[in-house]
Amino acid sequence: MRHTMSRFVVRRLAALALIFFVPVPSAADDAIMSIDQYQTLKARGLATTHQGELQKMREEIYHCMPWVGVQKAGIGFRQPKGAVEDDRYLSVWIVIDQNEDARFAALPAERRASAMFSRYGTDLLRRMASLQPVVADANVKGFSVVLSWLKPGTGSAVQPVNETLALFVDKPTALGFLAKRVSAGEFTRRAKFTVFDGVQDMGRLPLEVWEDSFVRTYKVANYEAPKGQRCSG
Repeated sequence: MRHTMSRFVVRRLAALALIFFVPVPSAADDAIMSIDQYQTLKARGLATTHQGELQKMREEIYHCMPWVGVQKAGIGFRQPKGAVEDDRYLSVWIVIDQNEDARFAALPAERRASAMFSRYGTDLLRRMASLQPVVADANVKGFSVVLSWLKPGTGSAVQPVNETLALFVDKPTALGFLAKRVSAGEFTRRAKFTVFDGVQDMGRLPLEVWEDSFVRTYKVANYEAPKGQRCSG
């Protein structure tokens, strides 16, 4: 399964001049942003303090979500694009194994982004919210999910194109949303997010969020997570 996933990432990952850096496929050992990649003492301190939580996140995605790949250095403490203050968000960037589907392709870009966030984004937020030391750390402003998937109709191109949603949300809003104290509409109103079509910044498209149980219920044929591996999504 993991060798298949690696081939998918190499074949489909577009060269996006995105928020953080040009994407490069990740192996399990380089999914976490290294300490020397951070520019501030605050960020390096968070990465050092919560190294165990970052590793837990990596292992949980690797074993519990075998249909996605983590972007190289895709797990770490990042800032939104254009941030003035050194606010840090626990961030996870995944690349989703999405086959061509006529129904998905027929949706407008904002609906595709909404579907991907509803399916994978909320699940990642649940996993991050289960990391109690991170939740309790006042130096962690919130959570961020970055989702990339193959743009419909570009899979056979010389250079396939990825669509990407990058979302940052503060902890009270994220935790309130997961506990159903904050509505989906209020959640999207408060969150900072951008949708990309390859390298083109499409800005803040209308984003809807709905219940999607796929990640928690879908089972990959002939695959079982290692004994003792807890999947919190």
